[in-house]
Amino acid sequence: MGHPSNMDRTISTVLAALGGAGRSADGEPPVVQGHGSAADGLVRVTAGLGGRIESVEIEPAAMRLPSTDLAEEVRAATNAALAELRAAIAEVSGAPDTTAVLEQLREVQRTAVPQLQGFVDTLAQVQERLASGGRA
Repeated sequence: MGHPSNMDRTISTVLAALGGAGRSADGEPPVVQGHGSAADGLVRVTAGLGGRIESVEIEPAAMRLPSTDLAEEVRAATNAALAELRAAIAEVSGAPDTTAVLEQLREVQRTAVPQLQGFVDTLAQVQERLASGGRA
């Protein structure tokens, strides 16, 4: 029967593989933003997680546009920022390598099942000893 710490180590490896998706090398979640611009860069929008608009910048030259045109440019820049944000989220939240995770799960199965069977067998022997009055 393998040592229980081997099973713990294998399970920890699988959990790390499953939990590590979308994290940077230092373990911190990446900063995810989307940026959009319109009116030749005179209107710029930054969108953050949750679809929140973090900033809207309008250059003074854009203020000369008719209000309906300016509103359209702000809308276009906002939609571009949100589209980039969706793409960035999809990129960083990619699933872990399923081949590696499956191999690790197979290793857990390979080591855990015999260990657990050994524990069950030992418990059955103890139960038999107790039932027979403690005689070996």
